[in-house]
Amino acid sequence: MRTELLYKIADMINANSTKYRAVIPRAKRQYMTQQGKILVKSTCLVLNVMVTTRPKNHVNRSIWNIYENDIDRIITKISRRDKAFAQRIDNGEPTLFDIEVIVRRASFQALKLKLVSTAYDIYAENS
Repeated sequence: MRTELLYKIADMINANSTKYRAVIPRAKRQYMTQQGKILVKSTCLVLNVMVTTRPKNHVNRSIWNIYENDIDRIITKISRRDKAFAQRIDNGEPTLFDIEVIVRRASFQALKLKLVSTAYDIYAENS
């Protein structure tokens, strides 16, 4: 993954969300991956997404670390099926909906940014 795309994702989250803030630390994060029967150290950049509306709470989660490799894996899966999505990612111009889908799937459905108002959201607000 290009680091420019990761920074673009963080910038778009910061510009369009009042509830979440995204930061990319300069240092790469180390973690262990399994290759065959052994564990190997790996490093990659991390997208830290934090809740800004409440203080840290040990019961409810307020910080998510989304690894660059997980984002890459999700992008390749979506790109196989959606050529327009692949073109937008190659150009470095993802839409807000693209970012929302990538973050949701990379966080294993735990983080729902709601950057784009869907028809259901508009209906729920009006009723």
